[in-house]
Amino acid sequence: MAKRGTLDYSVHHYYAIHFNQQFWKLLSKTRLSKEEQFEMIDIAHASNQHWRYVGSELNQQRGAYVIAKTYLKVKNLDQALIYAERCLALTKKYKKQMKDFDLAYAQEVLWRVEAARKNKRAAELYKKEARRLGDLIKGVEDKKIFDQDFKAK
Repeated sequence: MAKRGTLDYSVHHYYAIHFNQQFWKLLSKTRLSKEEQFEMIDIAHASNQHWRYVGSELNQQRGAYVIAKTYLKVKNLDQALIYAERCLALTKKYKKQMKDFDLAYAQEVLWRVEAARKNKRAAELYKKEARRLGDLIKGVEDKKIFDQDFKAK
């Protein structure tokens, strides 16, 4: 990990945030061109890699979530499942460091991946758990965002 106050830390921190913001812009698009799909994959991995240098286990969990969402968006369901499972594993391993919404989102991404894979039984279990954990989110704004995401297609 880069030390705080060094150029390396500043650069890694800047790009971790920058690429994460770019990911959310691409995710919000209804359709992505083939080139945008490749760009989104690169951006998700780049953000996660920079967080490895300056972030915590929480950032790694959220990075796995971002990568899973990316592969889900571009319909690479095998990779989406790998990263969704990694997200959940990190969530369980570092549960004390997670926010309440991180717990819900780890289940949400697995629900969506399994639904896309047509694994109805697993999808329903993850959906039910995502909803249960979503209902436990304490922050009003965080809960509102989760509820909107949960209802979105």
